[in-house]
Parts: sequence; structure tokens; C-alpha cells
Amino acid sequence: MRASLSRLKSAVVGHPNSSPLRRRLLSGSSWAFGGKIGATAITVVTNGLLARMLSPREFGAYLLVLSIISVGAVLGSLGLPKTVVQFIAKHMVLEQPGRAQKAIRTTLGLGALGALGVSLAYVLIGGDLVGEHLFHSPLLVAVTGLTAGWMAISAMQEIMAESFRGFHDIRMATLFGGVATGGKSSGLIMKGMLLATLVLLWSTSGQTDLRTVMLVSIGSGAASALLALLLLHRRVSSLDTQGAENPVSAQDTLRDAFPILLISLTSFILLSAADLWILAAFRSQEEVAVYGAAARLVALIVMPLLITNLVLPPVIAEMYAEGKTAKLERTLRAYSTISGVPSLLIIIAFVLLGGPILGLVYGSYYETGTTVLVILSVGRLVAVWSGSCGAVLQFTGHQRSMLWVNLLTSPLFLIGALLVVRQYGPIGVASMTAAVTILQNVALVLVAKRKTGMWTHVSFSLSPLRKGLSNR
Repeated sequence: MRASLSRLKSAVVGHPNSSPLRRRLLSGSSWAFGGKIGATAITVVTNGLLARMLSPREFGAYLLVLSIISVGAVLGSLGLPKTVVQFIAKHMVLEQPGRAQKAIRTTLGLGALGALGVSLAYVLIGGDLVGEHLFHSPLLVAVTGLTAGWMAISAMQEIMAESFRGFHDIRMATLFGGVATGGKSSGLIMKGMLLATLVLLWSTSGQTDLRTVMLVSIGSGAASALLALLLLHRRVSSLDTQGAENPVSAQDTLRDAFPILLISLTSFILLSAADLWILAAFRSQEEVAVYGAAARLVALIVMPLLITNLVLPPVIAEMYAEGKTAKLERTLRAYSTISGVPSLLIIIAFVLLGGPILGLVYGSYYETGTTVLVILSVGRLVAVWSGSCGAVLQFTGHQRSMLWVNLLTSPLFLIGALLVVRQYGPIGVASMTAAVTILQNVALVLVAKRKTGMWTHVSFSLSPLRKGLSNR
């Protein structure tokens, strides 16, 4: 066992003398792994409680609210979370902490404006448009103001969490991460406070309503965001001023962030929102609830890749800037291979025991989502096996190439899903989601290879992994 652990450390780090990189990867991996496992466990329990405390109609509305908030948070953050990681990592390695400090403050200021703008837009226009005219849901209309407030908190929380990641502080990024980090994942602290309150409600009354759940969520998010802001202020204030005389301008920040915003928006809508929205527009909210419950469990398959993408972004930015592409490729592929094994085991469990698993987590009503669970799982498994191809493109200056892939593949999903949703319902939408997810990730792997010279996908033989293990 000890020998295996030693070889695993060598695989993800490479040269035994690269102790700073080793420490960052191992410490970051430990926090990302532990945090993601904890957050996923809390999410599963939270969703299981909510599925029992809310009616299927309200639970379906809750899942729609989460998807709306997530898209709003992506819009409000303006693409700045990924941008601030790149700026901080680059300027710190160039020994310009003052410039990194200025970049953080500029990013937070722009993010506050973006969060306020998208929240006001939703209150004034989006609430009625989305809730009444698109989804025909009085429940969504009734919580318009709460939805807008949660959007603003989530956008700022994401920027602050990613600022910690730029400093390689994966612990703080994991504790305070916003919704955009992994698709639908809020920080560990917020999740813990929300679950504790729901358990209290369950033990006292056994039921609740959508408005109460949202109030509790907003309170938890606000407390988490305030704590993150205080800790980030302390971290930024401790930096010296070297490089501050040449700050990154707001214009330059937005120019770098805009392609990332479009990438995040198209990726998130395709992978995490559009399927649910199309289903909600043409089918019942009960079907939305079943589909959404299955889609939430599918997140377990993607979890190993999400853990990888929580650790690698600053490492990719630094090593690519230093020209260490061969070593970086070995690290990327080792991580991809290690991530691919548990994902394969999870999909096997879903194929064999999908119905009982859905019933155990959400209740017997949701066991009808087994086929949807399996179909979505196939698409996400290919995404995991493709590795960190998207992160490589974003953090090596090839954001526009990734954007083009997303822009070309997203319409295929929208057209296909609209054609099948009326006749085939959740199964048809799940099939289109899986097919386009596979197409998109294969394309990103090929584009990453062409632009950077590096493969990112899993290794189907032990040869590349052995090279990483034996690299001296």
C-alpha cells in the first residue's frame, strides 16, 4: 500500500526534486478531494431531504430556481473567476504581488457591478419572463426577489473563492466556492449551514415550502460570503507593493474575461441548465423533478474531474508560461487516468442499481428516472475521460478556441432537444444531452492538442502512466 501511494505521488508530480509543485498538488488534491467528497455527500442528503419535505411540483421548481441562479451567477461574475486565477498565478510567479493585489481589487469591483446588474435585470424583467411566460410557474414568479438576491451573493462568492485558488489556497477555495465552480456546487460552509437548518426543520415539522428553503439558503450564502471577504481582505492586505505601479486595468481585465464568460455561459447552459429548461417549458414540473433528481446524481460521475479542475488551473498557467509542456502533459494525463477509474465504477453501479439508488436518495416516486440516469451518465463519463482539456485551453490563452467549440456544438443540442422533447420527454432530452456532451469533449481534446501540443485524455495503456511514475 505504501509503495502504491508513493508511485501515485510521483505520477501526479513528476520529478522528485520539484518539491514546491509536489506540495501544492498533494495539499491541493487532499483539500479538493476531501472538500468535494464532503460537499457531494451533503448535497445528496440535502436533496434527499428536500425531495421528501417538498411536493414533487415544488421540488421541480426548486431545481429550476437553482439552475436560474447558477446561470445568473455566471452572468453576474462576468467571466472574472477564471480570469482572477490566471492573473494571480501569473503575477505571483513573476514576483509582482502588488500587481496581483490590484488585479484582485479590480476584479471584485467589476464583479460587484456585474452581480448588481444581473440581479436588478432579473427583478425588473427576468422574473416574469422566465417564471410566467417560459415555465408557466407561479411558484417561480413568487420567489423572484429571493432568486435575484441569491444570484448576487453567488456571483461574488465565486470570484472570492477563485481568488483564493489563484494563491494555491485550495482549502479556502473549497470552503467558500460559489455555484459556478463545478456546475452547481456552492461552498462547503454554505452547504453545511443549509443542511443543518433543514435537519432542524425536518425534526420539528417534517415539511417546508420553497420560500423557506430559499430564505435559509440566502442566509447561509450571505454569512459564507461575508466571512470569505474578511479572510480575502486579510490575505490581500499582507502582499507587498512590488509591481503595483503597473496595474491591470479594468479594460484589460474585461477583455480577458469576456471570452471566458461566453465559454462558461455556453458550457453551463448546455451541461447544466438547457435540458432542464426545455423540459420545464414543454413537460410537467413533476417530470422536471424526476429528471433533475437523476441529473443531480450524475454529478457523482463528474466529481473526480471536478476535483482535478479545482487543483490544476494555477499549475497549468504557471508551467505553460515556463514552457514545461512535456511535464505538464504527463501531470494532466496522470490526473485524467486516476479520475477515470472511480467514474467508471460509479456508472457501473448506476447501470446495475440505478432504480434502488434513486429510491434510496429521493424516495420511491423518483425511481422512474433510472433510464435518464444511465443515459446522462454515459455522456459525463466521456467528459471525465477527456480530462482537463477545457482548463488547458482557458489557462493557456486559447479561450477563443474553446468558445468556438461551444458555440458550434450548443445549437446542435438546442435543436435536437426541441425536436424530441414533446414525443420522448425526459429520455429524449437526456439522449441529446449525452450525445452533444460526447461530441463537445472529443472536439476539445483535439483542439487542446492542436493548440498546446498536449493530450489531456485518460491513458488506456499503462505506458504513459509508467513514464510519469518513473520520471526522474
